[in-house]
Amino acid sequence: MLACVIDVGNGTEESEDSPELKERKPTDFNVTGKDDGAFAADLGIAHEYIVVGLLIRLGFEVGTIDLTRTPFDIYIEGLQTPKGEQISLRTQVKTITNNRSIKLAAGTRSGADREYKSDVKEYKYTTGHNDLIIGIDRHTFDLYLLPTRFTEEWGKSKAISKLIPLKNNWDILLNWNDDFLSALEKTLDA
Repeated sequence: MLACVIDVGNGTEESEDSPELKERKPTDFNVTGKDDGAFAADLGIAHEYIVVGLLIRLGFEVGTIDLTRTPFDIYIEGLQTPKGEQISLRTQVKTITNNRSIKLAAGTRSGADREYKSDVKEYKYTTGHNDLIIGIDRHTFDLYLLPTRFTEEWGKSKAISKLIPLKNNWDILLNWNDDFLSALEKTLDA
């Protein structure tokens, strides 16, 4: 049956057999009502693909990693300077938490099997694990590009309110060099 909306002059009225009309957005999630634990794991995977798509749309070369237990999800070909030499960046994608922070640690479980106990211990990311952490906001798809080297003196998470200069800052990927990154790090409210 087709949905029908009748204009009554001062607004609209739905017909009895039409479904409720609501605004749909690309940021809607879990419209199927999947179990929260199972959905949490799926959301992380979805966000990896969304980040890849956004970065490709911006013109960057991006590759996904199909290995388990690695401390990075994707490779990004950044540039040392605009139109300069390419540099491969091992990148970890993290969903920004409900309390508006980016987790800087790994090795714990979430999702449906979060009670699983493995021999993997929690650890904080270092430049030995990855070069860049990208936090994605589940409500807006804003990206926070956080060079891992910035996190050395931080705890296991960082509030995004402290990372505003990193929000959608594509210049980080276009200027991956010590001078630019050092100057940018000084702008952060530690």
